Amino acid sequence: MIITASSCLVVVLAFWLPAGRAITGGEVTQPMLITFAVLFGFFSGSNISLTPICVGQLCQTQEYGRYYATVYTIVAIGSLTGLPIAGAVLSATGGEFWGVIVFCGMCYVFAFAAFAAARVRKCGWSLTAKW
Repeated sequence: MIITASSCLVVVLAFWLPAGRAITGGEVTQPMLITFAVLFGFFSGSNISLTPICVGQLCQTQEYGRYYATVYTIVAIGSLTGLPIAGAVLSATGGEFWGVIVFCGMCYVFAFAAFAAARVRKCGWSLTAKW
């Protein structure tokens, strides 16, 4: 999850941000948007499939339902507030997408930090340690 969150962060800021600026300027870079869509789809898809596995690594089998429900309650709050926040950012930037793209990138910074903190808390600073 740490690798996929950091990969999504890099893809958003390296491909979508320049392409998003080009969209508002009238010059759409189609290859960059296609590259972004393919790479982001690949890396962000693993966020959904790896979440149950990561939750299972953090708790005992008897506590799995409670942990899983807590994780997706937090996800629901982010999903419900993300669109209105993105709309407000889009309005504040005069309809330009760079603000929304940076907001998305910062959400991935937060996700990366949260996953890294969970890993450090569970198994320490060793990069070779397994759960």
